[in-house]
Amino acid sequence: MKRLAALVAAAVLALPAGPAFAAADREVLVSNPAELAQAIGSAAAGDTIVMADGTWQDTVIALTAPGPLTLRAQTPGKVLLTGKSALSLNSPNLTVNGLTFTGGQAPDGALSVITFNSDYGRVTDTAVVDFNPAEAQTAYYWVFFKGGHNRLDHALLKGKNHQEPLVGNDRGAAATYNAVDHTRFADVPNVGRNGMEALRIWGYGQWGDLGTEEGAYFTIEHNLFEHVDGDDEIISLKSNHNTVRFNTIKASSGGLVLRYGNYNTVENNVILGERYPASEGIRVSGDHHTVRGNYVAGVSGYGLKVTSGEHMFDADHRPDYLTPDFAPQPNPLSPYGYLFHYGQVTDSTFTGNVFVDNAKSDMHLGWFYKNHWPGYQMVLLPERNTFNGNLTYRPKGGVSVVTSAQETAPPLDKFTFQPNTFHGDVVYGGTLDIHAPNSAKGIVVLPARKAPPPADQTGQTGPSWQTG
Repeated sequence: MKRLAALVAAAVLALPAGPAFAAADREVLVSNPAELAQAIGSAAAGDTIVMADGTWQDTVIALTAPGPLTLRAQTPGKVLLTGKSALSLNSPNLTVNGLTFTGGQAPDGALSVITFNSDYGRVTDTAVVDFNPAEAQTAYYWVFFKGGHNRLDHALLKGKNHQEPLVGNDRGAAATYNAVDHTRFADVPNVGRNGMEALRIWGYGQWGDLGTEEGAYFTIEHNLFEHVDGDDEIISLKSNHNTVRFNTIKASSGGLVLRYGNYNTVENNVILGERYPASEGIRVSGDHHTVRGNYVAGVSGYGLKVTSGEHMFDADHRPDYLTPDFAPQPNPLSPYGYLFHYGQVTDSTFTGNVFVDNAKSDMHLGWFYKNHWPGYQMVLLPERNTFNGNLTYRPKGGVSVVTSAQETAPPLDKFTFQPNTFHGDVVYGGTLDIHAPNSAKGIVVLPARKAPPPADQTGQTGPSWQTG
């Protein structure tokens, strides 16, 4: 017994000074940045580090520790990171819960406020509010994904007023299978600068890449967007194989945009424009997309814009100048050295979407035809797409479905396009403006009638503790 007691006493004396983990539950409470750094440095898999309630000034949390490991607020919403603060998840299988970044800004030169540098990380029940620099041109994200299989959920991102999107996905191959869900995006002003999307999802497909299986595989679901006005692309997909579903966009300038990339799915989203300035529905470029079950009502622009694509190359993949003024975009990362401004929309399906009382046409096929001509060559009309069971409601009348007409004077007479097809599409109270090679066959025009209400499908968004 005496020997056992001596061994225990020696073990206790060998413990480091400062915060230490309890042997039973491996949980430690830390009260300042120095204690936090020490706790992270000595943490083991399964541990929980608890940040004490209060204001944490100029706290940069570089979370590098064996996972699984949890870093959480003592009380969700009451750990306030101010000044020049940031968080990075640098090891796999880390979870961060309940923090609030507010009234400060990212450290000088930082890429983002919250950065996923590794895999299988999660940040939940967390907020970034008014975390802005003094100058709008100072560029950093609020959340950025560099690793894979990470998740941001039940977060609040509110009041960003400076350059770069709120959320971004890295261009590299490691940034795949990430997700943002049940998050509230709010009160992002328009300061007249491009590149302030709510989410910009880079990845394979951003340079017109030719592979069909590679992509970012990013999921955006069950989120709420309110007064998000920073860019005309609220959600901007610039990669292949992403899924955007069950989101609600309310009274926001911009729309849901498939900008670059192919094989994306946009389904069961609700866009309520409320005639908000510059509110838009869905804009599609590229091929092999699926757009289904979405509800777009009361936008001040178009319900659905299916863009024209840019003609770029001859048979030998050299830039094909239709006019001497054509200015192709050089890009060494694109397969043939040049990148189109917009991809032609082909082989995509648009099914069961509902459009209600939108200011401009509900479905415009070939939008942007000859835009910026002759500097751009936006002359490739959408073809081989299927529109099935879409419903449009226009209580005040107006044109519901438009297909752009091809100009046939040289040099555009060399193009021929296959038709798009319609099956069971119904227009209530509107008219059609259909041009060859498309046909109105499959579209039924009926008198105006009342539209069904949208589904409420986002569920609880934002942190559990948010009050407004």
